[in-house]
Order: sequence, then C-alpha cells, then structure tokens
Amino acid sequence: MFSLNLSLSFIVVLLSLLISYVFVALHNNSDTKMGKNGLLFVSNAAKAHNYCLKASKFVQKVLYIKINENSINTLPVLSSQISHIYSRTSSYSKLDVRLIIKPVDAVRNFRTYHPIDLVLYDNELSSEIDKLKKSVESLKTDYRIQSIEQDGELETLNQEPVKQYEYVALGGTFDRLHNGHKILLSQAVLRSTKHVTVGVTDVNMIQSKKLYELIEPTETRIKAVLDFLTDINPDLEYNVQPIHDLYGPTKDDPKFQMIVVSEETQRGAQKINEKRKENGLPLLDTYVIGLAQDSSPQRSHEEEEKVSSSNQRMRLLGTMLRPPVENDNIPAWPYVIGLAGGIASGKSNIAEKLRSKGAAIVNCDTIAHDLYKPGLPLNQTVADAFGSDIITDSGEVDRRKLGQIVFSDKNQLEKLNQLVWPAVIEEAQRRIQTLGQEGHRVVVMEAAVMVRAKWYNQCHQLWVVIIPPEEAIKRLQERNGLSEEEARQRIDSQPSNQEQVSLANIVFSPYWSYEYTQMQIDRAWQHLQELLDSRKCNC
Repeated sequence: MFSLNLSLSFIVVLLSLLISYVFVALHNNSDTKMGKNGLLFVSNAAKAHNYCLKASKFVQKVLYIKINENSINTLPVLSSQISHIYSRTSSYSKLDVRLIIKPVDAVRNFRTYHPIDLVLYDNELSSEIDKLKKSVESLKTDYRIQSIEQDGELETLNQEPVKQYEYVALGGTFDRLHNGHKILLSQAVLRSTKHVTVGVTDVNMIQSKKLYELIEPTETRIKAVLDFLTDINPDLEYNVQPIHDLYGPTKDDPKFQMIVVSEETQRGAQKINEKRKENGLPLLDTYVIGLAQDSSPQRSHEEEEKVSSSNQRMRLLGTMLRPPVENDNIPAWPYVIGLAGGIASGKSNIAEKLRSKGAAIVNCDTIAHDLYKPGLPLNQTVADAFGSDIITDSGEVDRRKLGQIVFSDKNQLEKLNQLVWPAVIEEAQRRIQTLGQEGHRVVVMEAAVMVRAKWYNQCHQLWVVIIPPEEAIKRLQERNGLSEEEARQRIDSQPSNQEQVSLANIVFSPYWSYEYTQMQIDRAWQHLQELLDSRKCNC
C-alpha cells in the first residue's frame, strides 16, 4: 500500500512538472512570436530609443511608438528623440519606425494606417494596462499584448526649447520615404498646433538628382508623406502638394510662420524669406535639422554618408523593380533576357559580365553589322534607300556616313529601322533557338533598339543599362571621335533613360566603380537563378 501511494505521489509530481513546463513553453512562445506591425507604449520620452531597440526584436514591418506622457516639458525631449530614434534605427533594423506625436489625452479613437497585431508596453506601465487596452479599442483588430523590460540606463539627451506655430511649411523630394524624411516631417509636426504644408518636388525639379529615373511618381510620394503625417498626428490639417519651383506657396501666403529645413536646404529658406520680403510679408522663422548619418551596413563607399534617397536608389540597382509577366507567346526555354541601353551606356560591358556568369549572348547590333556585308540582300537594300555613296570601295556600308544621314533626320532613321529591324530580329530568334538546343539555360539578347523596336516582347525579362546623358555624350565623343553636337544628336534620337526604366524589370548603372557594377550583376544573377530554379524546366 505504501509503495502504491509512493508511486501515485511520484506520478503526480511528474505531471505537475510536465504541466508547468508546457505552460512556460507556451508562454515563452507567445512572448517571442513576431508580430507584423506593432504599437509600443513607453512611459518616459527619455526611454523611447532603448525600448525601440528592444521592441524591434518582436516586430517585422512597422513599429509605432507612443510616449505615454502629456506635458509641455515633454516637447524638448521628444524633439531630441525624433532625431535620436530615426538616426539610429536604420543601423540595426529595416523596420518602418513611426514615432507618434499625437497628444496622449487624445489617444481615444486611435488609428494607424497599418493594422496592429502586437501591442507592447514597458513594464513601468503595468499598472495602466487597462487604460492602454481601452486606448486601442478603436483599432478593431485582433492583437496580442505583452510587456517588455528596459535594457540599459536612461539616455541623457541634449534638449532645446520647442516653439510652436499654427502654420508650418517644409519641402523636399520625399522619394521612398526614409528616416531622414521622417525626422524632417516629425519636427515640423511637433512644432505645429494647427496646419502643416508639405511641398513635394515635381518632375521638372528632380532631373538633377542622382538616378532620377528611379524616383517614384509624384502622386506616390505625396501619398506616402500624407500617410506618414496622419499616422503620427491625425489631429493637424495637412496640405501635401506638388511644387514646381523652390518657393511653392510660401512666397506669397501670409499665413505661414515657420519653415523646417535640413542643413543642405538652409539656403532655400533664405531665398524664400528674400521673396517674402519683396512681397511685403513677414519673414518665416527657420528650424534647421542636422543631416542624419547613414550607418547602414549596406552602405558602400560610393554612396553618401548621410541618410538619403540617392543611396536608396543606388541600392535598387540590380534588384527586381517589377516582377516579370509570363509571356505565352515565346518558348519557356531558353530564358531570354532583353538587355537594353543607350549608346555608350556600357551595355556591352554588362553583357560580358553576364556571359562570365554563364549566359549566352546574342548581340543584335553585331547581327545588323553582319547583315550589311557585301553580297547580302540588306547591303543592296540600304544602298538603294540611302544612295550608293554610303557604300565603300570594298562594298561595305560606311556606317559613319549612314549615321550622319539618319541621326540628323528622324524620318530617315525610321526608314532605316523599317528596313533593318525585321531582318535582325528574325536572325536573333534563330540564334536564340539554336543556343537553347545546345543546352544554354539563359540567353541575353543585347540591342540598342530593344525598347524602340519593342523586342522586349520577345523576352522573358527586360534589363536596362543607364548612365547620365551628359556622361554618355562624353563617352561617345571619346569612343567614336564625334563632335558634341553629333554625339548629342545620337543620344537624343533614342528612347530616354526614363522611358527605358519605366519598362525594365532590372536596372544597372556602370557609372561608378568596377566593384559596384559587379555587385549589381551578382545581385541580379542570384535572383535570376532563384527564379529559374522555381520554374518547371523541361530542357
């Protein structure tokens, strides 16, 4: 009997231990499960960055931070934390962090652009958990809630008085909204009690920007700015509008009282005030924000040291800008990449780099030259169309003479294209088919006229090579011995970089170092191999 009781007691202890283990395991799993979008409540503004660092381990995409204080004395700390948080988060996280500036006493009817599925709070707010839950009732989403503990000491931040105004203005390109933009916008919102106007540079103001061809459409940038502003404080009035010059509405609207600028655009604020003085308007107070340093591990020495849209655009090179669309009108294999690019863009160099990766190359420009050879039908056809004086004594087509005719007259160029293009694409397709039969998995079809001739419709993807037009003119002069006017005529006769990029799946720019170009190739090739491995290959 004693032995039976002992055995039962032992089993009860084991079951208790097992239940405790399962409970702890489930609890731990619940705590460590990642949320897609999170909302973090912080008890003290001086703790915001520390808790942000901790919370970044629990959230995948968007992290909202709400400081649970409501005092005018909070504004200087909040101003410091705006710069502190956004300057540092990009170095350890790809999270879209959004510091909410909406006053805590107005947190009822809480709304966020991205739906929240995880609510976090620092452990000093444990006694206010019911109040926090009530404040997020309006989210109307299923969310988990958990506390986190602080790591490290409170941070001591430089603080300066924050003066507020009814009407605040700022401007910028705001391409692919990044943490530098968030600092600029947040400081403007913090200093406004009623209205913020944001000028977003329109098409005619962006062409001096690095890789401007990759800048998002104006409408897209305006929407991103407005979404961010209404996320961090929906209680203000916002006017986000395109601007076509430096001044926008600030030059003649008497309501504006303050403008927020970065160190780089401080001169712009001075010019606006000069214009306001001419118009008899009161000068704007100016708040200048220091440049946020880009401490991202992705940053290359070719990129800027500051957080910038230019860096983001450079990092898009060699990546998939838009997914390929299945083309049922061409064979599934070999996989054909159309490689386009303007004259002297470095397109052939990119093709050679792809050849070294294992791609077969079909050069349509070489095909055209071959078809010009004496004795072939196209040679005589071109001579009949443009005159026998373009044929040399050896029977070759004098391509320089032909170029002088067609690149100075669009009608003549179109006539040449109608003669040459059908023969070239027919021969290119024949060579692609042969290469596929020989076992080549990827064939790159290189052509300067890829976009204009719409040969990309015969390809699975379109890859485009671009450099700045002025650089292309310079290279073309050096390579072909042309005058600047002749080189410019040839550049202007082809589709613009912007037109080609608008169709491209992937874009390269061999404008920087050899290593930076190779990095773009490596990135694109790796993605291509992953795509091909996912396709059903019957080759």
